[in-house]
Amino acid sequence: MRNVIAYVNLTLDGHLAGPAGELDWMRFDPEMNIALSDEMRSRCDTILTGRNFHHGIEQNFRAQANDPASPAELADFATWMISAPQVVFSRSLTEVAAPHRLAGDDLAATVAELKALPGKDMVLFGGVSIVQQFVREGLVDEYWIKLYPTAIGAGQPLFTHRRTELRLTESKAWESGILTLRYLPA
Repeated sequence: MRNVIAYVNLTLDGHLAGPAGELDWMRFDPEMNIALSDEMRSRCDTILTGRNFHHGIEQNFRAQANDPASPAELADFATWMISAPQVVFSRSLTEVAAPHRLAGDDLAATVAELKALPGKDMVLFGGVSIVQQFVREGLVDEYWIKLYPTAIGAGQPLFTHRRTELRLTESKAWESGILTLRYLPA
């Protein structure tokens, strides 16, 4: 059975984004990004995302994939991001281009159906509201967290509903000060 991996960027005080969606606290770490993207692509073959992130993938990664000045690692990752099948969770979209598909209205039923299909694991990128909903409904099998050494004081938290116990399975400190953490539900 396939797993859902929530791959998130998180502030030290637990926010996925600032109050208005700000991500200006994130910093670039090329060594970390290459290592994590290679591992993620070897484990996952499907992207789970909300409408805004789906549109962002197309806008941001297509340019990087086609830019001859892009480093090879970034171009490879960008190509994977735009070509990997996406399951888009949206109440407002009525269609998406193949190989992508719209999710059904029942989140838990859609995830159960996807998990039963053949293939590799699935990576949940965002946006914030769909990640929070997956977490609230207990649909995340593994958390891959990039913890940035920045507290922003207020914002959009990862955990919004109740106490959640997790079990640390891996951690690594990067030269940039970012920690990568892997957790399983306890």
